[in-house]
Amino acid sequence: MLYKLNMATLRKTKVGKYAYWQIVESKRVEGKPRPVVLMHLGTADQLLYKLKEGPVKKTVRSASHGAVWLLFKAAEELGIKDIFSRLFGTQVRDGLLVGQSLLLAAIHRAVRPGSKKSFSQWAKQTTLPEIARFNPEELTSQHFWDQMDTVTEEQIKAVETEITEKMIDRGLISTRLLFYDLTNFFTYIDTENKRSQLAQRGRNKQKRHDLRQFGLAQVVTKEFLIPVFSEVYEGNKTDKTLFIPFITRLRRKLSELNLSIEELTVVFDKGSNTKYNFAELDKHQLPYVASLTSSYHEDLLKIDFSHYRPVIVGENELFCYMTTKQIWGKERTVVIYLSEKLRRGQLRGLKVALQKKNEQLQELKQKLNAPRARKKKREDIEAKVKDILKGERGELLIRVSIDEKSEGYFDIDWEIDSENYRFVTENIFGKKILVTGRDEWSEEEIIKAYFGQSNIERVFKNFKNPYHHAVHPQFHWTDQKVKVHTFICLTGLLLSQVIWKKAREAGYNYSIETLLDKLAEVRQAEIVSLTGFKGKPSKEVQLEEMEPELLELYQNMDK
Repeated sequence: MLYKLNMATLRKTKVGKYAYWQIVESKRVEGKPRPVVLMHLGTADQLLYKLKEGPVKKTVRSASHGAVWLLFKAAEELGIKDIFSRLFGTQVRDGLLVGQSLLLAAIHRAVRPGSKKSFSQWAKQTTLPEIARFNPEELTSQHFWDQMDTVTEEQIKAVETEITEKMIDRGLISTRLLFYDLTNFFTYIDTENKRSQLAQRGRNKQKRHDLRQFGLAQVVTKEFLIPVFSEVYEGNKTDKTLFIPFITRLRRKLSELNLSIEELTVVFDKGSNTKYNFAELDKHQLPYVASLTSSYHEDLLKIDFSHYRPVIVGENELFCYMTTKQIWGKERTVVIYLSEKLRRGQLRGLKVALQKKNEQLQELKQKLNAPRARKKKREDIEAKVKDILKGERGELLIRVSIDEKSEGYFDIDWEIDSENYRFVTENIFGKKILVTGRDEWSEEEIIKAYFGQSNIERVFKNFKNPYHHAVHPQFHWTDQKVKVHTFICLTGLLLSQVIWKKAREAGYNYSIETLLDKLAEVRQAEIVSLTGFKGKPSKEVQLEEMEPELLELYQNMDK
């Protein structure tokens, strides 16, 4: 059976019970036309295979790769992987040391926070099992609980010290400016649970006053917010009482690490301001930059604008005024600066506050004029009005009149005091007051140092970001577990800060969250190739196709 194929033809031939196909061409041999085989094509199946243009390839798995790989690589390069393995004990569960399990949990918190129970399902969607060589099916919540159970506070402190030393060697830590702040995290620890001393009721910054909470104090560097020192504390302790003990332990740690504390300047916010704290700073001659509560220093706010001078801080021009003032028993250097951004924010806040107070006054008026309203005493109404006006300068900005319509029956009316409103919004709003022990510094240096305080606030904001680094969800019921869980979250943030630093140095200005999201889009595929009908299929691993900009980002980060 012959089929025409240009100058050649396909020919079917039988060898035994098998049929094969050949490409043949008619040529004259010794003057007679004979078919000459140009190519043996094999069986019909083999011919069909070759007609499909080369080997059969099939993607058998595609997984998120970029973020988990770079975080794991950062842990290796910083020595964190080795430190964890050495210092967190020799217990092995499901093929992993305790330190290895904690590192995997830290990467999980950084990329996509979730419960320990959700780890396995998340890991299977990434290349982390291949990178770290573990079976994700085996890493249940029980696996992590058992591994965490073995960790002691002494081990955590030893690990933190070694990591800090590694960062010092890499030039990642400078003690010239350190930023201090605190926050707290609500828990679901039951009121009757007596095993936890950390979880206490207090003023929760997420407004969950109904739940027990624990606190976290932290100091980070100006450069890329690298954590230097952190401490978990009881949820009922206040910022003011924790400040000096924490700073004392920080100084001790820096001395033990042979870091210079002569150049150290601590930057903190007004939540830690007390006469005792400033007296201790003076006693130990510890330089500082801090903010003051404006309402306690309105004499400074009333200084005429003609005394201000322009300064350049970063890329912004600000107007500021430097002076000295007796504060907590000592003449201290003070800088007042104007911020239009701050002023706009205060105006927005005032608008909301006045609207709320107006609604509360309107509600009170309706109750007083209701048909079935009961008799009341003037002093009770005055107390209620005072309570409504409390805060946000309400007593200064809203004038309320109380009129007695008949014995025991009252009505109220109110209006905005336009003169006071103009004074507050034009002469007080937008002004920030800083105090410092660095008397030799210029206005620019003092303001620039304080501006860095917003960075640590960003760090704590990251811990409450549900998409990356979040301390929540945390379903642990003992102090030991809470501390280990928080340490895991801190480790995840540290690794993220390190790769963020690398990205910034490469010229990328992404936030940490955006950077991790983009890197998570870098996917890796396993491709099985069938090159013949005999032997085992071959497998190769390669990145999936992606936008050129994303590929360039990943390649620059993976150098």
